[in-house]
Amino acid sequence: MAYWYLAPARKSEGGNLRLSYDRYLRYEELGAALHGLAREYPELCRVYSIGKSYEGRELWLAEVTNSATGPAEEKPAFWVDGNTHAGEVTGSMAALYLVDYLLSGYGEEERVTRLLDQKAFYVLPRLSPDGAERYLTTPHTLRATVRPWPYEEEEPGLHADDVDGDGEILQMRVEDENGEWKVSEHDDRLMIPRGPDEFGGTYYRLYREGYLRDYDGFEIKIARPLHGLDMNRQYPYAWEGEERQEGAGPYPLSEPEARAQVEFILKRKNVFGVHTYHTFSGVLLRPHSDKPDEKMPEQDLGAYRAIGERGREITGYPPLSVYHDFRYSRDRAITGTFDDWAYEGYGVLAWTIELWSMAERAGVEIRDYIEFFRNPKEEDGLRLLRWNDAELGGKGFVRWREFEHPQLGRVEIGGWRPKYTFQNPPPHLLEEECRKVALFSVSHAAAGPHLEAELHVRELGAGLRRVELRVENAGYLPTNVTQLALERNLVRELEAEITLPAGAGLESGEPVTKLGHLAGRSALDGGAWRSPGFFAGRPSDYRRRAVWVVRGPGKIGAEVRSERAGTLRLEAE
Repeated sequence: MAYWYLAPARKSEGGNLRLSYDRYLRYEELGAALHGLAREYPELCRVYSIGKSYEGRELWLAEVTNSATGPAEEKPAFWVDGNTHAGEVTGSMAALYLVDYLLSGYGEEERVTRLLDQKAFYVLPRLSPDGAERYLTTPHTLRATVRPWPYEEEEPGLHADDVDGDGEILQMRVEDENGEWKVSEHDDRLMIPRGPDEFGGTYYRLYREGYLRDYDGFEIKIARPLHGLDMNRQYPYAWEGEERQEGAGPYPLSEPEARAQVEFILKRKNVFGVHTYHTFSGVLLRPHSDKPDEKMPEQDLGAYRAIGERGREITGYPPLSVYHDFRYSRDRAITGTFDDWAYEGYGVLAWTIELWSMAERAGVEIRDYIEFFRNPKEEDGLRLLRWNDAELGGKGFVRWREFEHPQLGRVEIGGWRPKYTFQNPPPHLLEEECRKVALFSVSHAAAGPHLEAELHVRELGAGLRRVELRVENAGYLPTNVTQLALERNLVRELEAEITLPAGAGLESGEPVTKLGHLAGRSALDGGAWRSPGFFAGRPSDYRRRAVWVVRGPGKIGAEVRSERAGTLRLEAE
């Protein structure tokens, strides 16, 4: 079949690179697009590898900032990655869109220009390049990497495969008088559960299209996939082994991709926020995955809620707590996730953004996301099919057709084409999804800490001068970003260092002065009484100063250093 997502993905207009967001890019195309942007905007963008994948592909990262205003490592930085899971290729396109949006918007949009002058973005569009390449070039899906896990060989049972050779893996329905499924009376494409008290009709068993390994002609087992490793169960916080958390791998950060990602962030202390782009559901997910909101510091929960509500306004996606609203099992928490590690282990606000919801797009109202996926209602299935017919011309669903299976005999093959209906948006709807999450990332980045400083020098006479450095955090988030980071000492306090000309000396004050941390406007969202009848005002804990007395003439300088809020350098006569 012709894969509708592999058409040419780049075009040139007026000699400049222009990217098209109505296709999903393969590995070489994505790398070429990133390097092309870096060549077009050399003062704003660098592209380099932060490591290699299991199969040896480079993990390309775009570093985006105005280099004329300072290097990225001396600015507060915002991290974005995509395509942690192999089949969630929308994430890599959205990350590429963000890079493109920032670069093309510099000098054109005031907010983008200010952000790149003051901050940096680290954007890793494709964390699982091996798995994504397999996903884009074969009928197969897989969770993350092509490394076999937990076994080196396929286990006995049913394994997904393209049985009829049409280039897709769909579903098989097998007629069985004791089957659990039946055909909907309202649309013969839709399979619905058989009622508990139903007998005497035509019933079916439903399976993924595939072959059975070691089939005895009687028992059908559903085998675990050969490639069962889940990169988003790999991270050190609350990691649990395979016996408790499927897909976790042999130990935390055992996979080169996840390890390269974490090592990059740990070597740079300037990341203050994290977005990781996934699919699907159309929701904004925040920590914790393993414990309730009551266990989160009130200041951090308030900031999460405020930023989440802003995200809802921008994207239309509801902000949800994973623990309260998005657990796959009511009695088991998800463990080892990246956003949990970024919050608990690194001390910043992190969001997992699940792009795209075909159900929402089709007008299905969802109150409980996990229950919807586990047990969709017949009317919802009918609504999805009507949307498919109207929006996609029917091509998102393959009508059931008879096929002689070499092991099972007569079956029917058909069903949804899940890759570009449920899991990723149809290509013509891709850019819309990319744009709104890019705008949310820009919004969160704009809420980061932002230092402003002044250096004042006053003559005291007798060759003495009084030097006063005033520092203020004009950002929404504090310089420690989270209360958790402060409590666990995950981020150093601000410090100010005076630099003197040759021959000058300090009469009072320390060369390096500790300034503590500076609050941001988010302090008002951390449980403060904001009613006019009870609001008592806000202390000036968002500003500090350092004072020195200097003997001798010449220029005096000062440097303010903050791990999360960057470095400022000032000079005065």
